[in-house]
Amino acid sequence: MKARGAVLILLLVLAAMLGWLFHARFYWAREDTRVGFQGEALDNDFLAAQRLLQRTGHAAACLHGLPAQLPPPGDVLILPRRGAIAPMETARIADWVASGGLLLAAAAEPPDSLFGRLGARLTTAPASGASEFSLDGTAYQLELAGMAERELGKGGAVLCSDLRCLANDRIQAFDHADFLCAVASRRPRGGVWIITREVAGSAWAWLWQRAWPALTALAALCLGALWAAAPRFGPALPDPDPARRSFLEHLDACGRYQWRTSQGRPLLAAARAAFLLRLGQLHPGWAGLGPDQLCPRLAQRSGLAPDRIDRALHHPASHAAEFLEAIQTLHLLGRIL
Repeated sequence: MKARGAVLILLLVLAAMLGWLFHARFYWAREDTRVGFQGEALDNDFLAAQRLLQRTGHAAACLHGLPAQLPPPGDVLILPRRGAIAPMETARIADWVASGGLLLAAAAEPPDSLFGRLGARLTTAPASGASEFSLDGTAYQLELAGMAERELGKGGAVLCSDLRCLANDRIQAFDHADFLCAVASRRPRGGVWIITREVAGSAWAWLWQRAWPALTALAALCLGALWAAAPRFGPALPDPDPARRSFLEHLDACGRYQWRTSQGRPLLAAARAAFLLRLGQLHPGWAGLGPDQLCPRLAQRSGLAPDRIDRALHHPASHAAEFLEAIQTLHLLGRIL
């Protein structure tokens, strides 16, 4: 007992020392980790701009690609991310501006056909810090290298070197949010349409982005089909002889098929008719008896229950078990006649 007590005390002292060392070396600390955008903001770089416009009373929406029919002339069209535009699309946008639309667009790689159509030329070099630009008499601190305004017909255009300042991670900086609201306020009753991609992606690009595992599996399946259909060297192996089934299996399959196709009642009726025909040949006096007299005589002769004989001769079979019982009963009666 003394040795056990000393060992227990030693273990307690060791546990206390380990606890003291853990408490002295480690401490709880909270650290924030940036996880990036989640949900819809992960696919839409201008979701914050859309939500800001909606909260300020504007009907705003983001579109992936220029629509086949441009918005009404009283709306605002924003092209924040520019790429190459076909001449037909450039003319369509310019005509829309001339009919009364308001365009806010970023410059594309030179030469910019859209800016040239609107009579402007801006650099695409990113701005180093914020610069001051004036819009409707108000100065804004924006991360832009250049900005110009053009009037065309009944509408106008605000052309910028780039519009990365409207993205989700930059719209809260400087006066970017106020600048966006100021542009949208020029059309207070119109909607604001933000084109996140001017040219809609192809169907193959969308499928590869959204369903690449299914496409990979389909490609592997096609390769396997081609491999199976390709010609091989050497003679083909003979087909194995098909295994012959027993006659009982054939009868069982036929019976199951006839029962599934509602042919059980005709089979039972045929079995009853055959039994009554044989009964009339062997015992002519019994053939004209009614069920109350015939069933007891058959029961006395066969040893079966009268109720079972009555079900086999006169009751319809509603399910497979009753059908099998009736057929078995008729078979037993036929053997003892």
